Amino acid sequence: MLILGYAGHQRHGWKSGHKLQSRLRHSQSHPLIFDSITSFGEDVEDLPLNLFPLDGVGHDSAAAVLRDGQLTAAAAEERFNRFKHSTAAGGKILPPRRSVEFCLSQNGAGIEDVDHLAFYCDFNDAALAQRIQAVEPYLSSKIKDRVISGYRAVYNGTVSNESILAEIDELFGERKQKPTIHFVPHHLSHAASAFYSSGYPEAGIFTIDGFGEKSSSIFAIGTAGGIELVEETMLPGSLGVLYMMMTAFLGFRPLDGEYKVMGLASYGNPKTYRKEIDGLLETAADGSCRTTVLLRDDFGEHVKSLFGPPRGYAEAVTQREMDIAAALQAGLEEAVFCRLEQLKKNHDVDRICLSGGVALNVVMTGKLARSGMFKQTYVFPASGDDGASVGAAQYVYHHVLKRPPLHKAVASMSLGPAYDNERVLEALQTNAEKLNFHRADHIEEVVADALIEGKVVGWFRGRMEFGPRALGNRSILADPRSADMREIVNQRVKLREEFRPFAPAALAEIADEYFDMDGVGRSNFMEFVVPARAAGREKVKAVVHFDGSARIQTVERHINGSFWKVIAAFGSRTGIPVVLNTSFNVRGEPIVCTPEDAIRCFLSTNIDLLALEDYIVSKKAGRVLAEDMAKPNLED
Repeated sequence: MLILGYAGHQRHGWKSGHKLQSRLRHSQSHPLIFDSITSFGEDVEDLPLNLFPLDGVGHDSAAAVLRDGQLTAAAAEERFNRFKHSTAAGGKILPPRRSVEFCLSQNGAGIEDVDHLAFYCDFNDAALAQRIQAVEPYLSSKIKDRVISGYRAVYNGTVSNESILAEIDELFGERKQKPTIHFVPHHLSHAASAFYSSGYPEAGIFTIDGFGEKSSSIFAIGTAGGIELVEETMLPGSLGVLYMMMTAFLGFRPLDGEYKVMGLASYGNPKTYRKEIDGLLETAADGSCRTTVLLRDDFGEHVKSLFGPPRGYAEAVTQREMDIAAALQAGLEEAVFCRLEQLKKNHDVDRICLSGGVALNVVMTGKLARSGMFKQTYVFPASGDDGASVGAAQYVYHHVLKRPPLHKAVASMSLGPAYDNERVLEALQTNAEKLNFHRADHIEEVVADALIEGKVVGWFRGRMEFGPRALGNRSILADPRSADMREIVNQRVKLREEFRPFAPAALAEIADEYFDMDGVGRSNFMEFVVPARAAGREKVKAVVHFDGSARIQTVERHINGSFWKVIAAFGSRTGIPVVLNTSFNVRGEPIVCTPEDAIRCFLSTNIDLLALEDYIVSKKAGRVLAEDMAKPNLED
């Protein structure tokens, strides 16, 4: 049986005057991002983010395939079309056309072979009515008609199940035998991805993001019999949207900048603005949290009255932004923990599974895993909307079709395309005037030696990872021993803010010697931040954050043997089996997918060496775009 999971939908943008302009596109180019997405100006026709616009869904298009219950392929559309979040010019959302094609071809199948198609949302008339009923009491007369008419317009024209059926026909054309189509509620898609990927026989399931059809969070119980929805946080309660709005206020782009805010929080004092952040939250006795402040028609002005003017996108980050980020992060953690404590008390669960975009906040999930609140904590590695494609398919297979759970955790997220040496050689020969390259027998040993020499290495091997993180298949690697290397990779290669940390990739069997893995055990998908031990703080300074923490990746030989060999070879030479691992891309671009992507990124950055499957690649003289990188002092 073949089930195709499907996330994202097509959207062509909205017309505003003489140009196409959508909320997401406008927010990316506006000098004061916060103003642009909270204003009611003539140049933005659709609703700003703080009003939970229905056109805010559809980003992060992706596809996944289950064959007889096994997850065999998954990929985000952005990796193929090279537009982050699959959002193109004019706010056009690109559907998962190429990711569907890949997932089917990986299974030797075509659309004719698909038995069931699972879509990650269920926008029906009842859901729309519930959304309107939930938010209407909090809308002022000034904006009520605009918000409700906006919901209805987008529903009728874009996101309704009828519109999605028409899109499916457009994407896949005429088919002699059409698959059975299932519309899975958004948060149940997230819930299924977490529970059915965890391998737990039973568990509580907590999902939390910006919003789905009508809610921002659910709690469910997963058992062999399926998933039972227990509690739901309806709009206007949304910690995800509040965090997104404050991300924009701090001068970072929504959907991308939340990671930056999380990292920036370590530099701030959470007490400075905690009263102001708490004023944006309304926590009830049952631990639930409402954010009705988001529906104020003067929300932008209100936030400015609390914190001052928003930071411009290109302006320097000051202590004020650090302190706001710290208070925001602390408020998020406290609200989530309060909710989970109450849910645990009410429903007596000792395992928890997490998904939804907020579950990608690895500082929060690390503290939760280490808190002892639950005996086991599982976070689905692709917790964003792209991962809902997996969950939609799993929900149909296990819950709708009643096929028993596998009770086996998804061991690897290497679910994307791979490219053989023949394809790699073809790409290299196309760029022969710019590159030197040769095939290496023991490429892991060569890369380890290069790292010790202080070189930054692009590492491209095997199937591309699914989810937001590079886990040793599409990575940039460096020597973690000197703090200087963090600055080198941030400023000279990744072209990103200096306050952002890098992840240590450590052999699973020794990780606890350098990082405190208590309560976590394994972190194969970088899903937890943990404290560094003294050995970590002293010996791998480039991968320990300002506050002494690290977003740890544990690497197991039976899951990713080649990457494990690189770290082991580095360890055998230095005594430290840890490397710096960051995603193979630069700021503003998706992680590389193809050999051509890798070569293009290599040539446009100060990466010293490229390991491309079995080939070692360097730049010909004169092809380096910046001066040679300063080599770190390994004794520092």
